[in-house]
Amino acid sequence: MRWQKLAIFGVLLVLALGALPTSLTAQPPSPWGPPRGMGGQRPPAPPFDREALFNHLNLTAQQRTRLTALMNETEEQMRQLLTRLHEQRMQLMQLYGQYQFDEKVAQRLINNINQIQAELLREHHEHQKQLRRILDREQFERWNGWWKERMPFAPPKGEWGRRGREGKPG
Repeated sequence: MRWQKLAIFGVLLVLALGALPTSLTAQPPSPWGPPRGMGGQRPPAPPFDREALFNHLNLTAQQRTRLTALMNETEEQMRQLLTRLHEQRMQLMQLYGQYQFDEKVAQRLINNINQIQAELLREHHEHQKQLRRILDREQFERWNGWWKERMPFAPPKGEWGRRGREGKPG
């Protein structure tokens, strides 16, 4: 169940970032090099066709207008939050690149990162509430199916999904 929640959040991020110009979503090179097993290349972002999604959902004109506004608003909010999050993480990484670092600055950056992550979750929660006000149950199920088909997220590797109450494999 946890991986499904993460997958839904991931879908929202892809939705929010899918229509952004590449310059806004491009990540700086990782200090640890390219992702392994991909020949040094990131996988291409799947194309997002909003019109195809809307047609699949069989939206009324009013629903189309409301969903477009919601998606645009969420997209902008997520872009701003993710930009701030990235900036704070980069500052923390630079701070940790020094042998001696200012503990107060590190704690401030960690607190900022936590606050931004909480804002991202609140934004996602609000998006989910609004989505249910716009779509009926059948459309909502089609919405989830559409994303599930196009954005497969694997469950975590290892024993994560099979741990018992004490954290031991069950």
